[in-house]
Amino acid sequence: MRIIYYSPHPTHDIVSEVGYSTHQREIINGLRKSGHEVITVIMGGDNISDHSVILDQKTNTPFLKRSLKKIIPRFIWTSLNNYKLLMHDRVAEKRLEETILKNPPDLIYERSEYLQDSGAKMALKYNIKYFLEVNAPFVEEMNHFEGFSLYRGKAHKVEKFKLDTAQKVFSVSSALSAFLVDRYHCDFNKIILQPNCINLEKMNQSKSGNDKLKADLNIGFEKVIGFVGSIFPYHGVDLLIKAFAEVYKVNPAIKLLIVGDGTIVPELKQLSQNLNTGNSVIFAGKIPHKDVFDYIDIMDICVMAKSNWYGSPVKIFEYGLMKKPVIAPDTSPVRDVMIHNESGLIVNNDTSALASAILMYLNNQAFAESCALNFHHKVIQEYTWQNAADRIIKECA
Repeated sequence: MRIIYYSPHPTHDIVSEVGYSTHQREIINGLRKSGHEVITVIMGGDNISDHSVILDQKTNTPFLKRSLKKIIPRFIWTSLNNYKLLMHDRVAEKRLEETILKNPPDLIYERSEYLQDSGAKMALKYNIKYFLEVNAPFVEEMNHFEGFSLYRGKAHKVEKFKLDTAQKVFSVSSALSAFLVDRYHCDFNKIILQPNCINLEKMNQSKSGNDKLKADLNIGFEKVIGFVGSIFPYHGVDLLIKAFAEVYKVNPAIKLLIVGDGTIVPELKQLSQNLNTGNSVIFAGKIPHKDVFDYIDIMDICVMAKSNWYGSPVKIFEYGLMKKPVIAPDTSPVRDVMIHNESGLIVNNDTSALASAILMYLNNQAFAESCALNFHHKVIQEYTWQNAADRIIKECA
């Protein structure tokens, strides 16, 4: 088959190591490994030079613009940015159409984005099979992060149009699938549940026996509870620190290793000091992605304290790949892939529940190892990017 992989977002490239880039890159590679021709139309950039330009655009905000944003109502800025997205989609549509005319595809596979419907328009215009991948409730997500927009109504119409046009919709979680059915009356029968996945080759990135790394981090005989990822308020690292402090009171032979960075790190460091955890909470900071699995390798228990209601958290698959006992939040996307007390511990978002889960693993090594192994087998059998790519092809039949 000839497939056009279409990503209309103006800044979502496929060369960095953030989640959306990895997702796109792995699906494209999986389709190609299966023997299909994949032509990419990636509006955010698909090589290193493109990425450099994108980074510059994100970081260099003119002084005048920063000043105006302080006095002009937020919804106006949000609406202006939405207008720019609509104008961008016209540019994206032209580029997609040129690609279609030059290389007529059997399928357009689109990673859906907010206020972008050029893929659906071109699929209809040229009568091409059209699959849509949906990773978030875009209008609600935009409203949460950016605030109200005058284009909210338009945005809902765009979402419905894409969902109605697509022959298949790949949804990242069952909760998101239910939302698409309820909010946009999407045909449930054409929705394919496809959680995030992992590349099995990542397991080989870790070097066996990371004694030097442990020494560098001042970790000795202690059991290590760990977190890896971007540190945002909604990831619950503060909750993890509080739970760790509770466990530390009864079992001081432990350390907490937090790998990643974010604007709230200074607050988290102060929190750990206030809770009298001494030198037992280690902030490793941001590290190269190629080294992430070395850090996971020295962890004895891996935690994700919080997540949103719709997203499939990649980090639990990374933990599972490395055969680590996992503690994850009680959300629908987590329950899509894990079974409580069998492949991991699924807990409520409160300190006592998380502390109890940590203690359960610490006090029962056999149980911890059983959960880790069960989830590891599930991950490598069901949640690989190659499986996801093969599922796309299967749905073309």
